[in-house]
Amino acid sequence: MSDATPGRGRLIPGEAISGRGGALLAILCVAQVLEVLGVTVVIVALPAIGTDLGIATAELQLVVTIYAAIYGGLLLSAGRVADLVDRRLVFACGLLLTLVGAVVCAVASTSIVLLIGRAVQGLGGAVVTPAALSLLTATFPTGRGRRIALSAWTAAAAGGGALGFVVGGVLVDGTGWRGVFWLLAVVTVLVLIAMWWVVPSTPARQRPEGLDLTGSACVTSGLVLLVWGAGLVDRPSDAPVHPAVPVLLGCALLILFVVVEKRGRAPLVAWTELSNARFMRANGAAFVNTATTSASGTLVALVAQRVLELDARQTGLMLLPFSMMVVLGSLTGSWWLRRPLDHGMAAGLGVVALAMTALAVATTTRSVTGLVVAVALAGLGLSWAAVTSTSAATLALPERRQGVASGAVNTAAQIGTALGVAVLLAVAGTIGVEDTSSGYTVAFIVAAVIAATYSILLLILSRGTDRPRTVANDI
Repeated sequence: MSDATPGRGRLIPGEAISGRGGALLAILCVAQVLEVLGVTVVIVALPAIGTDLGIATAELQLVVTIYAAIYGGLLLSAGRVADLVDRRLVFACGLLLTLVGAVVCAVASTSIVLLIGRAVQGLGGAVVTPAALSLLTATFPTGRGRRIALSAWTAAAAGGGALGFVVGGVLVDGTGWRGVFWLLAVVTVLVLIAMWWVVPSTPARQRPEGLDLTGSACVTSGLVLLVWGAGLVDRPSDAPVHPAVPVLLGCALLILFVVVEKRGRAPLVAWTELSNARFMRANGAAFVNTATTSASGTLVALVAQRVLELDARQTGLMLLPFSMMVVLGSLTGSWWLRRPLDHGMAAGLGVVALAMTALAVATTTRSVTGLVVAVALAGLGLSWAAVTSTSAATLALPERRQGVASGAVNTAAQIGTALGVAVLLAVAGTIGVEDTSSGYTVAFIVAAVIAATYSILLLILSRGTDRPRTVANDI
């Protein structure tokens, strides 16, 4: 059958943004929005879920944590699977898992059933994200099409985050919390139908050598433990184990993973990739970006409600400029993709550092206007760093390894979010108390120092090495 046949042909690198390429980009971005909605809409519904199912407040956070742990832990392995088999098939399987998880959650009558559904949703998200991003980067490998596609991808994630809080609130008030999961199920079905006709098959160009099961087990277990442990840091008294236990076990498994990959015959991540300076710098930028900005969003919400005594609606409005600027910054961030990517990552993190400093000042002076301006600035920096780090990570590896590249950069971002929130909340809690600004101010300063340090490091390390290049250079 010809390549023009919807959904049945082979992937054609260099597809135009218009026509079939545009339809493919739209499907992939909607899938990204869907996975982000799976987190944000549920956060809004947590109080109603706890009341209806009788889940204690201390256990309610598991509804979010179990999703994050499974999602973050399996991204890398799922990305490798997408490289070894048809990415379209992997993408469809991920959507089916997301659908099953959403339906299980929608009909759940006990907390156990709900948590099982959330775990399945997390698994589906981990499969969808690297498959979708690798389809995107393989379809738009260079030029204007790639710049537009990556900007749209980042904007879709930000838009989904902002939309989730609004839609979640409307659904919970209008139809109850189950309506949140039914919405996710319906949207997933629509994406599945559309992808059948739009997304092309992409058979592996290499002879499948099998999945590195030992490496996959080490990295998946290590990341799950790390994310789970980080999620327990801010409430150690309610945790089943001390947070340090899963965090240390997770770190040990990740170290073992590096050893296994160096010696393995068919590694999940080759040693040449782990020692690829461009690839590792990009993943480091993704980690620092989310570690500082995701944590700052949580801290701003706490400052608004505990220090400034604003209600939930006012807090939501205060954070809205953050998402708006992420969308705007993503759409204009393609400018950086025409320049040395290390410079773009450094600029994004530099703006983040400036925003964190402004947040520290606004918190100390208790200025609502200052906080709003600072969070908007943080959104701009996040978008620039996200677009450029994603592009840099995927350009650093050949087309046949785009699943691994996509999984790695998303894993770095997930781990950054988990550890950043945990560490900065711990800093805020150690130095201050709930109704004072001192702890939050110090936490913002720490975030500013981290972002500024990595920004400077990127500029130093990239001297004489950051020249324009394409995926084709490595194929």
